[in-house]
Amino acid sequence: KQWYQRRVRGGGQTQTSDPPTAFSFLQHWSAYKKKKDIVQFGKVLESCDPQSFPKLFASSIDADMVIAIVDAVDKYFIPSQQHTKALDMLQAVTRVQRFDVMTMLMSQKDKSTISDVINRLEGDEKLIKSLHSRFS
Repeated sequence: KQWYQRRVRGGGQTQTSDPPTAFSFLQHWSAYKKKKDIVQFGKVLESCDPQSFPKLFASSIDADMVIAIVDAVDKYFIPSQQHTKALDMLQAVTRVQRFDVMTMLMSQKDKSTISDVINRLEGDEKLIKSLHSRFS
């Protein structure tokens, strides 16, 4: 039984459980890195409150994790029309400790990929412009 999903008896509906702790998130991150299952990783992210990202990630976030989050936005959140959640997540990532240092160390290819994903999002144009600025 996964921490982020449980079945309700009778109706077969899926409900989101309590948000992950830093430890449980890192366990799922490790599993994602082995299996590369972006849909499953997207479901994990979906259960997270973006406002908790600075605390959840603390100093454990790295460029690979940011790229995976952007990949989940591209392959999970955009196809399921969850643009607002995706924008909130990307904005929250910019508030994580060491974010500015991480972006300085990212390759131009990664920055270009992130920019392309941000361009596909719909919503608050001011926020989208701000995200482009922060991730460049």
